[in-house]
Amino acid sequence: MKKITLSILLVLLVSFSGFAQRTYDEIITTESNVQDLVQNEITGVIVFKEGGTIKGVDPESKKIIWTLTSEDFGKTSAADILADPDFGKLFKEKSDLTSVAGSPYVEAYINSKFLIINTDTGKVAYNSSKESFWVTQSDFLPETDEYLLTLKSGGNMAIALIDMKTGDLKWNTVVDEAKSLFSFSLKESANTNIARVNGSIIYYLLYGKLYSFEKESGKLNWKADEEYSKFFLTQNDKNIVVVNSKGVFSNKQYLNVLSTETGKSIWKESIKTKRVVYLEDWGTKLLIAHYGGFNFFDLKTGEKIWKKDARGDGLKRVIPIEQDFLYVAENEMMLIDKDGQKLWKKFIEIADDKEDPIYYLGRVGEKVMYLTGTYGNMVDYKTGVKLWKRNIKFNDKRPVLPTYDEATNAYLVYNDEELYKFDPSIDDKPEPFAKVNVKNEKDLNSIENYPWGVAISGPVEVMGIALDGTVKYHNVYKQPGETGRRLLKGASLVGSYAMGGASAVNGFAGQEVDLVFRDDQGNIVGTAHKDADKKLLRKSNNQAAASAALGVLATKFNSRFNAMKQNRDYSYIFAKEETGEKVLIKVRKADGVEVDKIIFKNNKPIYEIDPATQNIFYVLDNSIQIFNKK
Repeated sequence: MKKITLSILLVLLVSFSGFAQRTYDEIITTESNVQDLVQNEITGVIVFKEGGTIKGVDPESKKIIWTLTSEDFGKTSAADILADPDFGKLFKEKSDLTSVAGSPYVEAYINSKFLIINTDTGKVAYNSSKESFWVTQSDFLPETDEYLLTLKSGGNMAIALIDMKTGDLKWNTVVDEAKSLFSFSLKESANTNIARVNGSIIYYLLYGKLYSFEKESGKLNWKADEEYSKFFLTQNDKNIVVVNSKGVFSNKQYLNVLSTETGKSIWKESIKTKRVVYLEDWGTKLLIAHYGGFNFFDLKTGEKIWKKDARGDGLKRVIPIEQDFLYVAENEMMLIDKDGQKLWKKFIEIADDKEDPIYYLGRVGEKVMYLTGTYGNMVDYKTGVKLWKRNIKFNDKRPVLPTYDEATNAYLVYNDEELYKFDPSIDDKPEPFAKVNVKNEKDLNSIENYPWGVAISGPVEVMGIALDGTVKYHNVYKQPGETGRRLLKGASLVGSYAMGGASAVNGFAGQEVDLVFRDDQGNIVGTAHKDADKKLLRKSNNQAAASAALGVLATKFNSRFNAMKQNRDYSYIFAKEETGEKVLIKVRKADGVEVDKIIFKNNKPIYEIDPATQNIFYVLDNSIQIFNKK
């Protein structure tokens, strides 16, 4: 009996040891250390750089399917580097590999050359080695499968257009002296340089300068007189709404309207404000909401249409609801109609302080629900009367995490170790239906709902709570240290975001202003910038519809799109074991079971988790270790 028991214990120990110390299933060995690794979201191909080569790995077969060498992209001599003093600064800030969203392409900087690689074929779609210039920035145009390049050629800065079908430059137009190029940080320029194609015209905001080009010939139509930080094309194709921040350290913004024919302002005076909040184009008039209030302005003259501005000191947000507008000024909200008339008798306080974050604000049925850093409540849409005389008081020093339960048309909200259910069909004030004990509450950043309940998680903690309030599981891990946490690619969120289960915790922070289009009846018909629409398309079954670059790839990779969309069942936690080892742990959200554990043997791990197959590609020195789905 003792022998049998001992044998069972040995088996269990071996099984546990094998799980904890899992080795790779397959490995790709390289001649030198792997310097960078990315995955293309469309084809799924894993692209890595080692030494002087770039290689592509099929995500299904896990075999190298193409290789590019210096013969494909050329070499750089010392003379090239010495010839341009800006060269070192430029390439120091560039990543070796970058996957281009919504396309089959990966950009590469290698041997001082700029390459665009088609990951499906392994062909170099564009190579700058044959040119006498440095590529400083690239902008993919998905509508036409073309690329805009910003170039530094000698003492000049130029714009070029590449036809990705041929890899040839269609045109190359000098726009300015190169000295202006380095007055901005290259990292900053990635957030401010914007290209828009509108029919036969390309508008390009480049380092604060706005240009208009003929798309086919590259002819420069005009260069705007002022510097701008944002621009929006109106639906009449005759005007451009521009926003300008006067200087890097300025706390003021200026909004004006330009003519698309000349690039000149058509308004006598700009609107001066601390911050532009919201914009709408109604054809002949613009709704402009800014820090100090909002009003309709005549598109041609810039004159106000309403007699009085909607009150707005400290305006935070404007939310269109059919033809009404719900807006927040400081810590209060109000509902007005399209004529600027108040629909509620008084403003409704939704937070203690004007700086409190707003996590959710919107119409739910015939009510308006608000969730802020301090309060939660619902208001009758027609009367503006609160459903509950006293708000639900949140702990403003703890996260407020909401998620929508489509099955019950209700919102589940977590705060300060309690869960609430906000049901718009019930007028009674809800009591917490669950009370839990969270270890690292300030770090919680995700909540998701399932038929069985909700999962809340942070970098090193995952908890599942049933709808009856019972805790199904609670997994807590040890922090791996600041170095590992900072450099890891958000492993705890991979299951929530990269695999399609978006959390509702986005609030209003960091939301980009867009120009909303309405017809003359006030019906919303679109937006000036289609980027948000394209992102949504890429998350749907017809993801390729947003990009001409994809063509037949839409059918070829449709099953991969579906797999990426459906996988939201796991969290990936980067943690530190008692032994000191750093591990990536895969946790099943339905029951909290650790289904996989992989040891990371370096402090700066480079890896990709394929959202379609859930295989993990991990770089260790001169190899890529592949861990199959568990």
